[in-house]
Amino acid sequence: MSAPALYVLPDRAQQRGALALQSRVWEPAARALLDDLALPADATVLRIGWHDHDGAPPSGTFDLVHARFQLSMLGRAGEQIETYKTLVAPGGVLVIEEPDTRTLVHEPYAPATAHLVGRAAQALKVAGGDLDAGRRLPALMRRAGLEPHVRTHVLGLEAGHPYLHLPLHLADLYADRLADILGGDGLAYLHRQAASELADPDRRGTTFTLVQAWARVG
Repeated sequence: MSAPALYVLPDRAQQRGALALQSRVWEPAARALLDDLALPADATVLRIGWHDHDGAPPSGTFDLVHARFQLSMLGRAGEQIETYKTLVAPGGVLVIEEPDTRTLVHEPYAPATAHLVGRAAQALKVAGGDLDAGRRLPALMRRAGLEPHVRTHVLGLEAGHPYLHLPLHLADLYADRLADILGGDGLAYLHRQAASELADPDRRGTTFTLVQAWARVG
């Protein structure tokens, strides 16, 4: 059986992009939401984007479908949401989590790092994605006929926290696309400057905003 359109990400680069955004720092927010949804102990759950799957999951089967950082990577949000809806059993819940990078900042201010984040978002947009999909997530779900509830989370990162280096990871993932935008030498220079800023042992920051939106289906 072939997979439904847009069920899994279409290429490894986009899969790696979604995984780069993943971090244990988001697990408490996800667990809190699932606890508040009070699903039965025997609920069937599908988490999209954590693993590859062979073939398609059966439609209308799952009490909870949880997609994290999938719309931002592929950028075909309307089609993706419609596909996810078909996987939810009647009365089940669709949970979607996406980033909003407006709060991804470093203290003291790191200009090269901020520039690198903006360029990474530009590179992803050229490829069809949207690193700020969280800003539009509630509206997208309403457009799909859902009535979403929304939570947002921003976390402070103390000096030395590994997630402060997310901009460098994104730049490495999209190096080819960034080189097309900045030129190879320009990208190398910007990457060095950002890496130097992030090597500051006193550098702190905040994460992007995690936007969680969920709705009953059917």
